[in-house]
Amino acid sequence: MVKNNLYLWLSVMMLLGASIGHASATTTGNERKSNMATEQLAADLAVVRKGRFLFSHHSVGVNIIMGIQRLDGETPGGNHIRLATLDEADVSEGPMLIHFTGGQNGQPKTKIDAFAAAIRNEPHLRPDLAFLKFCFVDFNPRTDVDELFKYYRNTIEALKREHPEIRFAHVTVPLTLRPTELKWKIFRLIGKEVWDDASNVKRAEFNRRLKETFGSDPIFDLSLVEATAPDGHLTTFEQGGQSYLSLYPGYTEDGGHLNTLGQKVAGEATIRFMAEGLKGRGSAR
Repeated sequence: MVKNNLYLWLSVMMLLGASIGHASATTTGNERKSNMATEQLAADLAVVRKGRFLFSHHSVGVNIIMGIQRLDGETPGGNHIRLATLDEADVSEGPMLIHFTGGQNGQPKTKIDAFAAAIRNEPHLRPDLAFLKFCFVDFNPRTDVDELFKYYRNTIEALKREHPEIRFAHVTVPLTLRPTELKWKIFRLIGKEVWDDASNVKRAEFNRRLKETFGSDPIFDLSLVEATAPDGHLTTFEQGGQSYLSLYPGYTEDGGHLNTLGQKVAGEATIRFMAEGLKGRGSAR
């Protein structure tokens, strides 16, 4: 009996030791990843703080700007990112993130026109990197993706020809939450259209064309960022035999705009995107 109890005690101690060792290794690994992420963010910010950017956006863009500001303020190292309006950029030189609300929500062509007008009519802007972001409200089940993308492509290609000194980049269309209420589950079962699902499909179609056409340009895959949970899994749904992305529920409170966590995740990804785009241009002011 004593021998059996001794064996049992030794076995328990060995299991506990292995468990503690595994937990310690996991903790050390997580700390290492966290430190690497912090170092990467600091390195990206060091690049972005030297650049001049033009960013046309609406409400989700405001969410992203808030995330960038928070991360920039929390990360030491030199001057911080200066935010500027179009008017402020008119009288200011040097590094800054020039951002403005161009066009009207629900009318994506007006956003394309506003972006083009800013480039063409305000030569003082002189951005290193310029990009336009649509909003999720610009896409719905009735959106003619082919016609809209053609309009976008033609405008961007014309701007490239007119302004070879500017590096133009692209942003995939942000997503909305996939509704899970009983009503929508029944709609799906009986084959009726669910507005949010169909809208996310349209956004995916535009994003696919964006990647296929402008693969050699910097592309910020905001839709992928929004669909990726903190643990790395993708938030997806099936429709018509295909898989589509939808907004991760933990990043939003209203189904479309980004909460504090979503702002941080999207803000950090935007900083990385801007840093890579600036380095690829070959000059940082």
